Amino acid sequence: MTHADELLERRAPSRWLAALLLVLGLIAALVVGTGAPANVCASEGPLQLKRGVSIHEWLNWAPLTPKGDYKWPPYRDMVEWGSADDFARIKALGLDFVRLSVDPGPLLASEGTRRDVAVGRLEEAVRAVTNSGLKVVLDLHPVGQVKAWSPEAIENGSDQAIRDRYRSAVSSVARMLERVGTDKVALELMNEPQYYPCDGSGGREWETVLTGLVRAAREAAPELTLVVTGACGGNITGLVQLDPGRLGDDRLLYSFHFYEPHGFTHQGTAQSRLVKGAPWPVTENETALSLVYSELLVDEKDPTPAERSAKLAEISRYLDEYAAGGWNEDALRARFGQVRAWAEKNGVPGDRLLLGEFGAMAESGWHGGALDAHRFLWLDAVRRETDALGAAWAYWEYANPHGMSLMSPDETRRPDRIALIALGLAEDPASTGN
Repeated sequence: MTHADELLERRAPSRWLAALLLVLGLIAALVVGTGAPANVCASEGPLQLKRGVSIHEWLNWAPLTPKGDYKWPPYRDMVEWGSADDFARIKALGLDFVRLSVDPGPLLASEGTRRDVAVGRLEEAVRAVTNSGLKVVLDLHPVGQVKAWSPEAIENGSDQAIRDRYRSAVSSVARMLERVGTDKVALELMNEPQYYPCDGSGGREWETVLTGLVRAAREAAPELTLVVTGACGGNITGLVQLDPGRLGDDRLLYSFHFYEPHGFTHQGTAQSRLVKGAPWPVTENETALSLVYSELLVDEKDPTPAERSAKLAEISRYLDEYAAGGWNEDALRARFGQVRAWAEKNGVPGDRLLLGEFGAMAESGWHGGALDAHRFLWLDAVRRETDALGAAWAYWEYANPHGMSLMSPDETRRPDRIALIALGLAEDPASTGN
């Protein structure tokens, strides 16, 4: 062997390695060129979420004309709700995502270039949030202000045209969100599906609808994380009746809402507006004291004797029915245990579970609600059970006038420290001295 031959022999492995690296580089280039979004690796799972808060007062209840049609272009500008400072504040609290509820009505009422305008307005809003470093779950949240596009109309099983239109709207929004970036956003296909009864029959119809929505969104946005839920208003009962195998998709988050016991979380609303202090956990003494608190609130309204007697009888029945449920931390833990059992049975890891809404009505000087001490105990217990599941959660809500809010809805954005502490969030940096 000549000296030149020896040199070639020694260099052969280097040439072989260089050739291998070249081939691997070409393969990588081909994979990148297949059209998959550059910010998503094919082996990644759904969007990772931890702690969030809903924003409902911005893009829901889209403004109407005097004739009852949607104003165009639809939806409110951010300045009509708040500002980018709100997103910085949310992030500073230790939250990593916003569940942004959106009235799908303007999407359903439009098509073609007009639909594009509506979707473009939503894209501006989503990008305003993600530019702050927060992730977004865009929640399609039907409301009843326009009858043609109300939850009842959308969920009418006999109207295939509306179902088709809803799937089309889902496709439009999914396509937009994938453009924003699947490492930043997810799409919740429908808030609290009103498919009843809760014995499972409503769930079967909902699964058929849901399968079609998943398919429509997936065809439009192959890599986008989708948030799905069960029937029965999206509660735990609906979730545990859902069959993930039927959906056949590995980029799903499974959501459930928790407002149990309803007699506690929703005292002070609707017909129970003057109920104050119904306790959690339930105790006989504190339930009796709640009747006293409620009586004082009734008397502040200066009722006639007949009105007072009727209202107190109504409140007493409410409290008796609530107390009979015997709700305490063991009952709450058992309810969350149903979620754990369902997840284990179906091979759903904890980080693919999302407690999409929870909260309790806070009492005020002009309506009833839960006392701070009881509200703290309930929020703390719900948050701990959710954390034990390994699930993400989104508190209802950031700033609204209805009594379940991290911040007051006015320009001061005063914090609800009871909720902040119970949720394990940071002290609000903007509230020092308030």
